[in-house]
Amino acid sequence: MILRNKALEAINSLNKHNINPRTATIFTDSRVSLDSLRNHNNHVYLVEEMMKMLAILEKCDWKIIFSWVKARAGNYGNELADRLAKDAARIDGTNHTYRRIPKSTLYYETSEETKQKWQDEWTTSNKAAATKQFFPNVRDSLRTKLNLTPKIAAVLSGHGKTRAYLHHFTIREDATCICGEGEQTTDHLLFGCVMTHTHTHTQREVLQQNVNKIGKWPASKQELITKYRKPFCAFIDSIDFELLQ
Repeated sequence: MILRNKALEAINSLNKHNINPRTATIFTDSRVSLDSLRNHNNHVYLVEEMMKMLAILEKCDWKIIFSWVKARAGNYGNELADRLAKDAARIDGTNHTYRRIPKSTLYYETSEETKQKWQDEWTTSNKAAATKQFFPNVRDSLRTKLNLTPKIAAVLSGHGKTRAYLHHFTIREDATCICGEGEQTTDHLLFGCVMTHTHTHTQREVLQQNVNKIGKWPASKQELITKYRKPFCAFIDSIDFELLQ
């Protein structure tokens, strides 16, 4: 309402001067704003207010032309407008004519705040130690799309499948891997077991080749799941855990 009243005051002031032709050109470096004004299905508050103002101007025989200018391209008028806007934002006690916050901003800020709280709890928790090695960052885990097969879930969580895990819960008497080269942990199967080298040679070779293209084997668990997810998951699914028991 305040914006519309100010617009009407400006129109009445201009009308008193009998300006002809009644044409005004508005320059902006915001393509988003121009696209929003062309979209009549856009019901954002400021966009609707602008459309109402344009309708009023049209009834008063004003022709409004919008023109896009490239930002930061040495255009003096554009640079001056940017500087004045920044100066106005720094002034304390300025009367604001618009205090509404778009829903999209609220959704984004709430989402970011939630993710940060989640990250803080994830970092300080003494649980899920195995999974944290693959996903230390909550945002990375949310962006990662996985086809969680039983084998992949077991490796990422550190639960089940390995002799070390079963021995921890007294399901097996011995945690030693059948290769005889140490306890059969997830790390052992991923990086050291000669049995997984033998039985999954092709998929391990593909994974190592992918890692060595841009890094060095062995890669960290975080890198395996974020940078080399497809060959890593193919390797895990190729492991015959039953044969290794």
